[in-house]
Amino acid sequence: MRNQPMALRRIGPDVSRNPGGISVCISAVALLVLAMTVFVPRVNDANGAQRSLTVDDLLKLADVGRATVRPGSNSFVWEQSPPYDTLSDYGAGTTGTWQGSDFTIFSAGLNSTASNKLFPPQPRTTYRLGSFSRDGRFLTLLAMRDGTVKLAAYDFQRHLLKEYPLAPRFPGVQADPDWAWIDNRRLAVAAYPAGEGPWPLTFRRSLGTRLADSWAKSWAGKEASVDQFDSSTSDIAHPLTGRLLIVDVLSGHIQQLASGQFSAPRPSPDGRWLAAVRQSMLPQSSLDHPHVDWTYARSTLVLLPLIGRHDLREVAPELDVLPTSIEWNASSKEFAFFAWHDGSGLRSGDFRIVDPSTSVASLVPHEDISLASQRARGGPQWPEQAAWIGDSLAVFAHSTPGRAGTLAYEEINHNGIVDPRVEVGSIPPHWFLLGSNSAPRDLTPGMRSVSPIPVIADESGLIVVGDGGVWRLNASGPVRLFPESPQLIDALGSQDFFDQVRSAGKGGFFSVAGEPGALAQVGLNGGSPTFKLLSVPPESSVLAQSNSGTLLLKIGAGKGARLAIARANGALTTLGELNPSLDGITETRWLDFRYSNSERSRRPQLSGCLLLPPDYHPGHRYPLIVEVYPDRPGDCAAPEVRHRFAMGAHPTSYSEHLLAARGFVVLRPDAAGGIARTADGPQADLPAIVDRGVDAVLAAGIGDPGRIGLLGYSQGGFASLWIATQTRRYAAIVSINGWTDLVSNFFGMSWAQQFVPTELPPQGHIDRYLAPVGSGFSMGGTPWQFPQRYIQNSPLWRSDGISAPVLLIHSDMDGFDDESYREFFSSLYIQKKDARLLIYRGEGHSPSSPANIRDMWKNIFSWFDRYLKVKRDSEGRMILGD
Repeated sequence: MRNQPMALRRIGPDVSRNPGGISVCISAVALLVLAMTVFVPRVNDANGAQRSLTVDDLLKLADVGRATVRPGSNSFVWEQSPPYDTLSDYGAGTTGTWQGSDFTIFSAGLNSTASNKLFPPQPRTTYRLGSFSRDGRFLTLLAMRDGTVKLAAYDFQRHLLKEYPLAPRFPGVQADPDWAWIDNRRLAVAAYPAGEGPWPLTFRRSLGTRLADSWAKSWAGKEASVDQFDSSTSDIAHPLTGRLLIVDVLSGHIQQLASGQFSAPRPSPDGRWLAAVRQSMLPQSSLDHPHVDWTYARSTLVLLPLIGRHDLREVAPELDVLPTSIEWNASSKEFAFFAWHDGSGLRSGDFRIVDPSTSVASLVPHEDISLASQRARGGPQWPEQAAWIGDSLAVFAHSTPGRAGTLAYEEINHNGIVDPRVEVGSIPPHWFLLGSNSAPRDLTPGMRSVSPIPVIADESGLIVVGDGGVWRLNASGPVRLFPESPQLIDALGSQDFFDQVRSAGKGGFFSVAGEPGALAQVGLNGGSPTFKLLSVPPESSVLAQSNSGTLLLKIGAGKGARLAIARANGALTTLGELNPSLDGITETRWLDFRYSNSERSRRPQLSGCLLLPPDYHPGHRYPLIVEVYPDRPGDCAAPEVRHRFAMGAHPTSYSEHLLAARGFVVLRPDAAGGIARTADGPQADLPAIVDRGVDAVLAAGIGDPGRIGLLGYSQGGFASLWIATQTRRYAAIVSINGWTDLVSNFFGMSWAQQFVPTELPPQGHIDRYLAPVGSGFSMGGTPWQFPQRYIQNSPLWRSDGISAPVLLIHSDMDGFDDESYREFFSSLYIQKKDARLLIYRGEGHSPSSPANIRDMWKNIFSWFDRYLKVKRDSEGRMILGD
């Protein structure tokens, strides 16, 4: 491997490239002409002997997950999966094994020229990365093997991996397991009862074992094999089981502090106290107060001294606490948390501050502001994390003068496209300083765009990015840092939500407006803020950074993606390519495709995504696949989202690039911002919205109006069937892992609700239909209140309108019950319509088994080829007509 210089240079914005920030919208036809003249020849010139992507290529992909750096060193460790088809177990994970259940731990140092496994993995074992002890000697891990999960720790001094007989709790809505370092050896862990583990990682294997054991009991005739579920008019406190532990990772000694299910252990910085929540079953929701808060247990705050006797104290037991909201002050004299009175709901909650010496919780009101929701950046419907500024609390919120303090229910913000149901959608959120006896004080007045996550959080205040600049926030107000620096882009929308959570307050990297390949680094050096401009290869993302300024980079996405070490002096050392198997594959790339919507719409211009075959020939009309999903935006071609949309970016069972490789044109219509919602239903106008994108592609002359297929996965599975009942435009339909009946989905108990009711209460999917904001299927009431509304918006009840052959694909361990697709198939069978139903056994929300993935795509390809009248030559290439 050779080193390349990576210069650190000062970069200024080039305003001449986009004077005044004017956005230019070109027509669909003009865009396609541009794509044909610029994109296609470039691909063909580079094509040579390359071939198109296949399913087998997809199954050879490797990926990189989380990364971190050993404290006080330049040694990086990270999660990296092997080629997917080399795994020995495909039973882990709920959606799919490829979604974070296939990692090994790799490492590299400053002088490395290649990456190496940190330790030889145990047979049939994969790992999830935890965190380092403060001195960097120990690294926590989750070890996953044959449907079980254990705590593990790697000792860098003895080069030894050790497993411990317990499974840390790992709720699916949290970024990390329920563990926290107390000191250099001791780890506080909220653990499951013996023999149990985090269901998102163990569910499919556990479910299979449980069903097989129950069947065996029935057939043996000696024991009852019944599962009991109870509902009650009264709310009876039902404590959940588990253990709160301290694990000495060196000696292996495990000390139990308390029994019961605990979550969010948070040691004080000085190691004297441990705050956590103890959990009981969530009270049953009612129609008057449906549970739509994204919390799955009632949580009572507890406090334990870690010095002397570990006597557990309850703090404000009348409150229900949001576990992840616990935040200690740097002085360890106080900690804050967010809570609401039992039964009143999360939106009515407030922040409170606790003095651990007295265990007294003091209310910190937030009148005149609505707390901003994490949902706006892809997280749960929870308030953004509060931060300490000295002895006061700062929160991220919208200004709502004259109104009681509340939590704003929000929807994901797609590049400024906001659902109109979000009441505060037009009010930019700011940082506010709270006071017990004063109104909230705006710390970022006048700013239009402020980061909800502090770049730096320390004793002297917060550092945030606002309106392209870097600002220090303290009790005196905002102070602009580095005023001569170029405009920064705080592109949270392009980051994984959990990565955002983990990076909070630890420094950050930002794109520079008008300078592709430039990154701005904001950090601390000796307590003082620092700002550096780095010139890095295009499409670089920083996975981890050492204190000396050395970076672990992932460069590119999909084809050609590689890992590299960037030294503080600018030298770049490539560690290796992630997926060299893609080198011989012709890459297909998404194009942004702009077109007009109805003039009456709130969004008269839309931007969909278009994928052309690798050997696209202008002038030919290709069979078109329309891939749909409710409320989804376009903009797939932007550099900042390449890590999500590039061909081969991640191991997966589902990739539209496979269709393009087979010669189809693929369109992803823009439906963001709630534009499909009408008085008739939450997605009532989706067929018309999609039609406008299809019309634009046909007007551009590249789609064949007689050969259009419709495809959807997950919520898109529902959308594809909903659209298919409304139009005769499509010649073939493929619908994957969705649902068809709103009533059945409202009431239906998923497998997880049946077998892990302590994690997911058996209340069907009421949150999807009763949440006022944050769901694309809000119905404004229950099926009892609006039976006709539910029926009229359900594809099952309108299946007599289906005119095209339908391929239905589902799996038996999905959170969306496959019964819905079986019913839909029966409805088509009774009507003697062309249809096929595939149910994959032992699979979650998508196939994990390579055999099942191959079989699924074989059926999808043959379905579209048959009904879109595709002809192929002996090598499988599409034969184009005149």
